[in-house]
Amino acid sequence: MRHYYAAVLVVAAVLGGQEIQAQTTTDALSIARRALSQQDYAAASATYQQVLKRQPGTAGDYYRAAEAAARNQEPKAALQLLKQAVDKGYFSAEAIADEENFASLTTQAAWLRLLARARTKQQRHETPFDPQLVMLLKKIELQDQNLRKLAKKAERDFGPNATQVEAAMRQQDYFDLLTIRQVDSLIARHGYPGKLLVGEYQKDVAFFVIQHNPDAKYLPLLTAAADQGEFSWSALALLIDRLKTEQGEKQVYGSQSLFDRKGHGKLYPIEDEVRVNERRAKVGLEPLEEYLHQHGLVYQAPTAAGNLNPPELYVDFKEGQEAEERPSVELVGGYETLYAGLRYPEAARQQNVSGHVTVQLTIDKDGVPKDLAVVNGLGHGCDEEALRAMRAARFINAAGEDHEIRMELPFPYEPARK
Repeated sequence: MRHYYAAVLVVAAVLGGQEIQAQTTTDALSIARRALSQQDYAAASATYQQVLKRQPGTAGDYYRAAEAAARNQEPKAALQLLKQAVDKGYFSAEAIADEENFASLTTQAAWLRLLARARTKQQRHETPFDPQLVMLLKKIELQDQNLRKLAKKAERDFGPNATQVEAAMRQQDYFDLLTIRQVDSLIARHGYPGKLLVGEYQKDVAFFVIQHNPDAKYLPLLTAAADQGEFSWSALALLIDRLKTEQGEKQVYGSQSLFDRKGHGKLYPIEDEVRVNERRAKVGLEPLEEYLHQHGLVYQAPTAAGNLNPPELYVDFKEGQEAEERPSVELVGGYETLYAGLRYPEAARQQNVSGHVTVQLTIDKDGVPKDLAVVNGLGHGCDEEALRAMRAARFINAAGEDHEIRMELPFPYEPARK
């Protein structure tokens, strides 16, 4: 299954007051969130408004309450709740305008005033920061998110296997290579570009780029940054789970599921599952049963007495690997022949350049490479030579469907001595 990983708001529930009152408020908010996920907008809106009149909530509570009210055709209440969300949190005018749940509010006279309010708050917040750095993060965010949003819309409109979805994500592959290079450069110069450098609105941008180019090498940096409040621990939890499941290990927070082409989902196994909601609460994530319900999975948190979820809810790692792995392709002539045909550029020879060029490409159903891009290059003519060699290569693609791979080409190539 292709992963979109569009940026989403993850908000921690804040408990206050006496323990019984806090628990009651938390339970009521849980009921409201569940009603919202079930599209029972009347119940969600009524519950949110009752709870928030009794006790102030988080910015995320007011935002969800505004979504419910807007969907329930209560524009006045929705705009008031959204105004409180803007005042309490960090919601950009662009993000609010893109939210489908607020479509019914766009004709209201107060809508433009609310967007202006959000825009003014963001401008004031970002004034102390380096404007060029902030602007670069905004550009990176646009490159990281725009086509993913189009893909998600196409999936809703035409189905998960629609050509429009594949076309958008194929274009996004190019931008993913571009944005991760930009983020790597920022990290080399500044460390993680989080809250201290770019403020609340842009602090998660670099993380989402890394999430779309997952690599365990970033974990120490990201963990330290999340511990220091530079970006959201709730976001990092998703990457930790993804890396673990890709290694065939049990996930920690329960965020990773496997869906087939028909939309049937299974949950990857979770370590110490009885305490999964404790871990989720600690990093600001809603209970797992609520999260999974939004994705169409029925789940009950296990207790010390046992796990009532059916075994078929969970992914067998062998099954998951088989479903996730695409069929292999075979290089005609073999790798030694490919490497031996590489021309070591004169510019690289003069500078004594050596190493590997990594090329990402797609093998079409006929075994012909397309959509080639250099992921990690050496310069001095090596990148161009690597692309030339891969364009000329041919593959046996027994599956008869597009297959994306990465290949490392050595410069200079030195055959193994026998």
